[in-house]
Amino acid sequence: MNKLFTSEDKFNIHKLTGLYCICNFGFQFLNYFLYNNHYLNIYTITPHILLHLTTFFFHVLQHRPNNSKMSMFIWEELRLHSMIFGWRGCFSILFPKYSYLISFLTMISADIASYKFGTPGISTVRGDQTRVGQRNIIKEVMGAFFSISQFGATIISMGVFQQAPSLILIFSTLPAIQTSAFGMTLIRKNIINKEAWNYVYITQLLFTYYIWYLEYGNFNVLYISTFIYLCRRYLSMSKYFIWGIMLCMNSVFMFKN
Repeated sequence: MNKLFTSEDKFNIHKLTGLYCICNFGFQFLNYFLYNNHYLNIYTITPHILLHLTTFFFHVLQHRPNNSKMSMFIWEELRLHSMIFGWRGCFSILFPKYSYLISFLTMISADIASYKFGTPGISTVRGDQTRVGQRNIIKEVMGAFFSISQFGATIISMGVFQQAPSLILIFSTLPAIQTSAFGMTLIRKNIINKEAWNYVYITQLLFTYYIWYLEYGNFNVLYISTFIYLCRRYLSMSKYFIWGIMLCMNSVFMFKN
């Protein structure tokens, strides 16, 4: 494990913050399952906000690497997207009344980060979009599932198609976001292999659907996010247009679970 200690994080601030976040995940979900309770507030969430700031101790690649040997190196767009989407969850928990605004600001911020540091046609999660439909069936299904889960996380953070935002549900979107870069580091340093981490990541995504089911007794988030994915992939609809329509539908019909 000495491989994880570097001079860039001289006082281990990032590691200690990350350790707190992992422990807090366990603490909050244990309280939820045992007592149907949680302690999500400014004191318990602030370290999750600071976690992303401490990543700037480290030097990363300016742009996404274009060869397999460098594929597990973190690049600027990925770091910024992790921070932006992580903060979306954190601030939606702290300020649920402003979840709509927070989610739209998140989309705009992510687009700005991609414009400056991204590569056209290549997504931080889904990879090279020109290869969609040309990969083997497993990669196609996984890519679709990751995309659908991204939309699901937006639905959850935005609080649409719910009577009110569920704080523990929003919190359940954070593990996948806040451990993804750590997983890449573990793979790069040969502490864990890519296949094993894929299982961890997929389990984290499925866990969010499970929390939704416990909260509402259905899988509506999966159906709605799949519909959004199909609109994006096959109709090339603007995400801003789609989410605008989703907000209108939510306001008119007031979906209840």
